[in-house]
Amino acid sequence: MAPRTRRKTTRSGAVTSSPTQDEAAKNRSDVRDANLQVAEETQVHGGEDKVDPLSASQAMEAREKSTSTSLPASLNLGSTSVKFTAFTITSASPAKSGKPNKQTPCLRSHPVPHPTSLIFTHGAGGDLSASAMVNFSQGFASAGSAVVMFQGNMNVKARARLFELVKEHEMESGSLSWSLKGQKAFLAYGGRSMGARAAVVASHTDNEVKALVLASYPLVGPSGDMRDKILLDIDEDVDVLFISGDNDSMCPLQSLQVIREKMKAKTWRVTVKGADHGMNIRGGKRLKEGTEKLGKECGWIAAEWLRGRDPEKREMAIRWDGDIGKVEGRMWAGIGTEMAQGALKRGKKESDNGTDEEGRDDDAGKRGKRKRTKK
Repeated sequence: MAPRTRRKTTRSGAVTSSPTQDEAAKNRSDVRDANLQVAEETQVHGGEDKVDPLSASQAMEAREKSTSTSLPASLNLGSTSVKFTAFTITSASPAKSGKPNKQTPCLRSHPVPHPTSLIFTHGAGGDLSASAMVNFSQGFASAGSAVVMFQGNMNVKARARLFELVKEHEMESGSLSWSLKGQKAFLAYGGRSMGARAAVVASHTDNEVKALVLASYPLVGPSGDMRDKILLDIDEDVDVLFISGDNDSMCPLQSLQVIREKMKAKTWRVTVKGADHGMNIRGGKRLKEGTEKLGKECGWIAAEWLRGRDPEKREMAIRWDGDIGKVEGRMWAGIGTEMAQGALKRGKKESDNGTDEEGRDDDAGKRGKRKRTKK
């Protein structure tokens, strides 16, 4: 069992800007503002925090406050901004060790006691402020689902242990209710790059976790070794969502497909056309805007997938159309369809030669210091 924890509570009263109205929102009169105002702990936006003391009465009010949002079927909102709350989980070190207590920085999308749907962590070369993390978490939270992200070191096993710590903290705070409106609510683990590996390892010892969200899973290591064993060890009653760019040389789509066919667990995959390991797109127009919107769309899709999924339709491909400034795709299809086969063929092209955030995990220390780049 993870050590008992305590949480520091601070607050900021800042309000986010309203999301840009898109075509889907125009056609639906019941769409509410996607921005969520958080009323406890430290408010964080884009990796920067602003702190203001919170009284006991205000904290109780925040704990009882509920969040309700109704959103369009697709984001396509570059300016959507959800306020995240920063908090720290403090775990006590053994008294005889003489070491200081361990601090685990976290970010929460929704105020307690909104049920947490996903516990998510970053890659080896980044942190919670990495653009890929920010975009994904914004999209996920904008779908009305709560995500808690945590920061850890570059050791896969140590990072995996933190999932249980964060889960216990959420249970104690009341954000993990195993029944919601008469239906059983499942918690998912997830991460991007090295964080995805850690999520898989953590799921091996937690039989309450029945879903995994794996973004930019680093299937091929720096030395060319295949990191497939932990995937093959996932239990058959766990559903797995892979989100991969077709320009990600660390996860060639064809190689991933071979592993998926061997896995006991059911798998789904979202292919992001033109995206590399860091979910940055290459080629076309308005690439910065496209990278942001595709990242948010991936988060949105993951949240919707956790709510419900069709076992007969497990392939999706999305792409950025810079000419019209929108994300295209978002339709699930069967593995034998033309769309799915096209994504597999594109996956054979390994064109991601840029700096990635994987390959610098627990093996990095053995090879000495290497320059890190956030993704």
